[in-house]
Amino acid sequence: MERFSKGLFASLAILAAVLLFPAASAAKTIKVTSTIGNAIAAAGPGDTIVVPPGTYHEGDLLVTQDNLTIRGSKGAVIDASGHDFGIRVGAGDITGTPPVCPSLSLHDFTIRGLTIRDSDDIGIRLMGVDGFRVTGGRYLDNAEYGVFPRCSHDGLIDHNSGGGGEDATVYVGVDNQVTVEKNKLTNGEIGIELENTRNTHVAGNKLSGNVTGILVVVLPDLPTTSTENAMIERNVIRANNLPNPFPPPPPFFDDLQLLPSGSGLLNVGGDAITMQHNVITKNDSFGIGIVESPFGFGPPDDNRVIDNVVMQNGHHPDARAALSGDIAYDGSGSNNCFAGNVFKTDDPPGIVSTFPCP
Repeated sequence: MERFSKGLFASLAILAAVLLFPAASAAKTIKVTSTIGNAIAAAGPGDTIVVPPGTYHEGDLLVTQDNLTIRGSKGAVIDASGHDFGIRVGAGDITGTPPVCPSLSLHDFTIRGLTIRDSDDIGIRLMGVDGFRVTGGRYLDNAEYGVFPRCSHDGLIDHNSGGGGEDATVYVGVDNQVTVEKNKLTNGEIGIELENTRNTHVAGNKLSGNVTGILVVVLPDLPTTSTENAMIERNVIRANNLPNPFPPPPPFFDDLQLLPSGSGLLNVGGDAITMQHNVITKNDSFGIGIVESPFGFGPPDDNRVIDNVVMQNGHHPDARAALSGDIAYDGSGSNNCFAGNVFKTDDPPGIVSTFPCP
């Protein structure tokens, strides 16, 4: 009798738990039948939105649900003309003086595929997102940026293509632990930009036809004051010789004015950046450049340039380039070193051998 009573009580407890705490509703798959905006409004956490091929004339779409996936082929096109953004993920923004990031209030967002084009500012902006993936899409002719995570953490940006904007096609700024890999980016001001960000991995990308292939930079008026701890490896950075559309200073109104056309991989004040196993060729100003920040953040420190192939660069340098050649380094900072690189020219001559890696 004792054994029967214990079993009965356990069964009643389980039944009560089921009645009092019903299972969470199952994740849904929502197929877009009218607008993507309507589908996002109808979606809950964990849902997947499927976007059929076609052109959708909408923008400033706002995602605030956790664990949302949007997927479709590249033939599913968001034409965001007349809108600042194609998609915004997270409703927060940087505020205050000094500036402060919003909290990581949105979790686990994925966009797979799609084409986002012609926005007045940014194709997809992620703000305060913890865990994201932007994969397999195209970001074309957005006025400033294609993919733009900021104040976000633990992200992957991979297998995308695009270009055509007046800033970075893939921007990583004020973020932590973001990987950018296997993207093909062309015809933009900057292919990939790392700005005031930490713990970034940039690998296996193809950058060509931009003003600058990869830019590492520290800029003012942001919540973090350094760019540090990046691994930049196995990228192909070729013929980034698009003329810079911004006039050179004076007068000075934008940091983009300072970028020399023909820059392969440029580090402006970044610390602990490892550049290894890249192939960097036919950039008119320089292949790899390391220089002090002009914005008062101090010199670049603890950078390593190792085992790169850097050839046929610097043959037609832009007037904005103070240095040129395959490898250019202004000698600033401490613990910067070079080892195992295949190159012909450095500027100043002999600078590479002056700073060998231990």
